[in-house]
Amino acid sequence: MKIKTKVFSGFLKKAKMSGKQGVEECALKFEKDGLKINANSPPKLSRVMAWLKKDAFKEYEELGAVCINDMSNVIKVLERFDEFISIKKEGNLLTVSGDNKKVEIELIDENFIEGDTGEPKIEFDDVFNITSTQLAGIISDVNLNKDSELIITTEAKKVKFNNTGKYKFENFIEANTCKGGVKVKMGEPFIESIANLDSNLELNVKTDFPIKVVEKTDISVISIIVAPRIDDNK
Repeated sequence: MKIKTKVFSGFLKKAKMSGKQGVEECALKFEKDGLKINANSPPKLSRVMAWLKKDAFKEYEELGAVCINDMSNVIKVLERFDEFISIKKEGNLLTVSGDNKKVEIELIDENFIEGDTGEPKIEFDDVFNITSTQLAGIISDVNLNKDSELIITTEAKKVKFNNTGKYKFENFIEANTCKGGVKVKMGEPFIESIANLDSNLELNVKTDFPIKVVEKTDISVISIIVAPRIDDNK
């Protein structure tokens, strides 16, 4: 099996998420149509469902489950290689090789990986598109505050982003798909979960329900569901 190093490591970074939401232990499932990862963050405040399509690989093999418990270090190891890597699984070892070097990565048994609970069933009330650059700018505004809430409010054909804290920003984007009437508050788990996404995004929202963020490219689909902040006095 062969693939561009940056494509493979970049996909794993997105699926891993970041910060406290960072996934270290998961099964990489090389199935008939490509690599799939379904995992919950350690605090169980976010969930990722990621698919790297078979077409992303120069050569592809249906390896089954490849289970790791140190995703961060696996990504660092992959980044030590040049343009292309070859991947082979034998027993409990994953061998990654390039032109002039190779590494053997010890795998763990699939029985030690937390079971897949499946995607929660939510009927969202509004959906809109935003670029990762736009959303990163909004989050940079929010991050000027400490432990601030990001409040997302949909209106007719537009979305307002504002935040709590000392520096209260308001950002608006056009969203022709929105009916309006949704308000959801997000905290640090949202920011950490989507930090590595870098393409056009689709946000699915419902008042006081988890947000679903979807990034689709020619070679991958990343879906991340993040729990909202709920007021204690409700």
